[in-house]
Amino acid sequence: MTKDHKKIITISRQMASGGAYIGRLAAKKLGCTYIEREVLHAAALDLGVNIRDISGQDEKKSGFLESMMKSFAYGAPDAVYLPSRRPVYDEDLFEAERRVILQIADSHDAVIVGHAGFSVLRGRPSVFHVFIHAPKEFRVARLRNFHALSAEQALAEIDESDHQRAKYLKTMTDRDWHDAKNYHLCLDSQATGFETAANTIVALADHMKPRIETL
Repeated sequence: MTKDHKKIITISRQMASGGAYIGRLAAKKLGCTYIEREVLHAAALDLGVNIRDISGQDEKKSGFLESMMKSFAYGAPDAVYLPSRRPVYDEDLFEAERRVILQIADSHDAVIVGHAGFSVLRGRPSVFHVFIHAPKEFRVARLRNFHALSAEQALAEIDESDHQRAKYLKTMTDRDWHDAKNYHLCLDSQATGFETAANTIVALADHMKPRIETL
């Protein structure tokens, strides 16, 4: 590793697995910048749109009907008038987020959660890729703890999130989000607990950093 290479950890995570919380813990322990929603904010600025207009697309694949409705809403000859704002398609958003992540990796020691960081920074020396997962019953309980949802509602949200994220990442990166070969480390957050998960990431990232080059 050269001095030019920043310390970067990417964390991919299942909904309600605690991946974001674990990422914050790891960033604090490492003295790194924690990056999550900042990628979407910067991408919105890059695209010249309001973050509210694209937040629903983040790490989700737009369906055929939604894409078709965008085309009608943004200038089809017989479209009903809607307040003018720039359309953003999945590919445009992914490319903007990719540019943001590359800029961050060039300038900051950082823990980057989500946004296909494992693919964007694939093969970059000294980047450590982590996947956080957990059993569904654990994730359902966590989601219900934060939101007033029934068990059935929480499970439906988790299943939809898993499906949409996997579909989006397969389309944008041609990679299976759940494939362990994408990562240097996969952790079951229920089995380890959040503190131990963060400590494991820190210990392994520091130990392996000089040797990490590609996956």
